[in-house]
Amino acid sequence: MVILGATATGKSSLAVKLAETLGTEIISADSMAVYKNFNIGTAKPLPQELQKVRHYLIDILEPEEKFSVAEFVSRAEKIISEINSRGKIPIVAGGTGLYIQALLEGYKFKDNSKSQEKIFSDTGKLKYNALVIGLTSTRQKLYERINKRAKEMFDAGLVEEVRQFLNSGVSPNAQAMLGIGYKETVEFLRGAATLDETISKVSQATRNFAKRQLTWYRRMSYINFFNVD
Repeated sequence: MVILGATATGKSSLAVKLAETLGTEIISADSMAVYKNFNIGTAKPLPQELQKVRHYLIDILEPEEKFSVAEFVSRAEKIISEINSRGKIPIVAGGTGLYIQALLEGYKFKDNSKSQEKIFSDTGKLKYNALVIGLTSTRQKLYERINKRAKEMFDAGLVEEVRQFLNSGVSPNAQAMLGIGYKETVEFLRGAATLDETISKVSQATRNFAKRQLTWYRRMSYINFFNVD
């Protein structure tokens, strides 16, 4: 089972509820949730949710480490096989469309001479017998959720989280620090913007990201969409 959708549509909460009901486990398909201690800006599942249900591919990398779609697919395929071997149906949940599409359609990968990843998908057919659920919302409601979440992240201590990373020696150019919310907060700490301007920038960047997510999902004709308004 797959649960995807634009940011702030409640994917993680639904995944936890379904996993509890079905007695199964969750594979995160989020390119930022892989980083240890990057909690507030990535909107990871809450600690109590992580305790209720076992999650995979969350908090597995240091901030300076690289992560790619090929690495995600390689790890996720092994986890799916292991969960299946115990007679359970795994739930893949997240908003990184490329990761999910590559996994479901069985993309093949190789490196070119410059060690850059190439992606190959010949058929577009599903590799897995999967129910793919997409959470959707009207644009107005989605933007309201995104704006609310951006403010809540700063209220929850995003500035302090980023300050601690920088003070501990994490480079502002590390892959983990380039995510939405983190790069804008770095600029705030450098004095390049006020807090209100920073929150506004994060909201705008997240809204733009949600648009890109929705555009990506349109190419995945097998998604069953449900409105969460």
